[in-house]
Amino acid sequence: MASRPVANGSISFGLVSIPVKLFSATRSRSVSFHLIHAKDNSRIQQRIYCPVDDAIVDRSELIRAFEIEKGKYVPFSNEELEKLEARENQAVEITEFVPLAQVDPIFFDNAYHLGCEPAAERAYKLLASVMNESKRVAIAHFTMRNKEHLVIIRPYEKGLMMHTMYYGDEIVEAADIDRGESAKVNDRELELAKRLVDDLTEKKFDPAKYHDTYRERVLEAAQNKAAGQEAVATPAEEHRGKVIDLMAALKASLEKRGEGKGNARAEAEEEPAEQVRAASASGDRRPASRSRATASKARKRG
Repeated sequence: MASRPVANGSISFGLVSIPVKLFSATRSRSVSFHLIHAKDNSRIQQRIYCPVDDAIVDRSELIRAFEIEKGKYVPFSNEELEKLEARENQAVEITEFVPLAQVDPIFFDNAYHLGCEPAAERAYKLLASVMNESKRVAIAHFTMRNKEHLVIIRPYEKGLMMHTMYYGDEIVEAADIDRGESAKVNDRELELAKRLVDDLTEKKFDPAKYHDTYRERVLEAAQNKAAGQEAVATPAEEHRGKVIDLMAALKASLEKRGEGKGNARAEAEEEPAEQVRAASASGDRRPASRSRATASKARKRG
């Protein structure tokens, strides 16, 4: 099923205007549960209750209000709120370009693919190419669903991606959080930690390696229960003791990683050695010679 655009817009910088369509780039697949009546497995209904009147209230009797202080509300009619809403003008007005490294991911919110109109393909491709080569992103303003958004446009794969952003005053400061600034780390601990980080480093992030195992367990359990089977308990995770000796923990981590690599290296060397023995038994000198060379190269690589 083809993706449907959630909004239309027009990227503008200078006198250049590029019509675009916004497509949702992410979707949550987290499992959710409904509340049902245990007696008869029926969905419950949630009613709106007024504690002052001690009565169930119909939705038609509700209005929206803003709490200016604890327990004090200022009511707004729909007409008053409409006057405060931003006008839908579909313009994505770029105000500046900055290096991507200068924008912390904490500011990122929702993500949207930006698709272009056929008549704007050249302009879209030109902007995407320039931003990709210069390693820069665009900061812009965009009005969507009558709400003004600060957005960032960045190169993504062969096109452009747009993220709505949090404003600066929406970021929670970490000044009152203990982040270990006073802790002392010696050079040896730093060296071992760097080695462990290097050992765990991959050249590229592969999202396919990671799965929502909780969701998988819930789906499997739901299917089993629907088929009349009992849900199987999740095996308890191995308990990790409290770290007392940081140096010992780092060394043990590196040794554990080294054991796995050592086994893989031994398996890699074993296969060429078997080829050498097989070639010698058959009396064929040339394959044996080639096998010895292969084995020698494998040992050098190890």
